[in-house]
Order: sequence, then C-alpha cells, then structure tokens
Amino acid sequence: MIFRHLPAVLLVFLLFAGYSFIGLIVIGQPSSNTHHYTPMPAAKRIDAKKLFKQKCVKCHGVDGAGQTAFGEVIGATDFTDSEWQKRVDDQRLINSMTYGRGQMPSFGKKLSKDQISLLLDYVRAFKS
Repeated sequence: MIFRHLPAVLLVFLLFAGYSFIGLIVIGQPSSNTHHYTPMPAAKRIDAKKLFKQKCVKCHGVDGAGQTAFGEVIGATDFTDSEWQKRVDDQRLINSMTYGRGQMPSFGKKLSKDQISLLLDYVRAFKS
C-alpha cells in the first residue's frame, strides 16, 4: 500500500529538496551593491564636493585614496579601491557617516540626511 504512493512522495521530496537547494544558493550569494552610481547633476556635485572638502578631505584626501598624513595614521579607507566599493554596501556607508566607525567621527548631528546622501553619491563616484 505504501509503495503505491511512493512516486508521489518521491516527487514531492525532490521538488522540496530542489527548491531548498536553490534557496541556499541564492541566499548564499554575496549581496550585490544596491547603489548603482549615476552621475549627479553639476549643481549637486558642487555641493557634494564642498561637503567632502569640509568634512572628509583631512583623512580621505581630495582624491579619496586616504593617503593624507592624518589618513595614514588612522587608517582611512581608500574610496578608489574597487574591491572595497564592491564589498561595502550603501547602508554601511550611511551608518558610518551618521554614527561614526572606528576612528571616523559621527556626522549624524552635523549633517542632514540629504547631505549624507550627497556624500554617499560622491564617495561612490571614486569607484574605478
């Protein structure tokens, strides 16, 4: 009697196992960077560049490479590193700018969300 339902049970098992396996493959993939850089309008770029110069250049340098005297001492991130750009998602950058991270100070009370968003776009523009 049990053998009569064996093909149906086997089919259900295989389907379930297949979907579970596919789910593991998809879940196991590294998250893609959700931010797809698009060039910002000139006016916004000027604002972002000004903000970057005021708040970030001391450590990260004008070119974003982190090769300033102070940046080298504290280990500032090199924004021109394409591997870093791929590995770090936008939310982590926003959190770092807002709340600080390691030697980086928090800017959440000094900058608006729009300003932080501008800086995010500016940092992404360093991508090689």
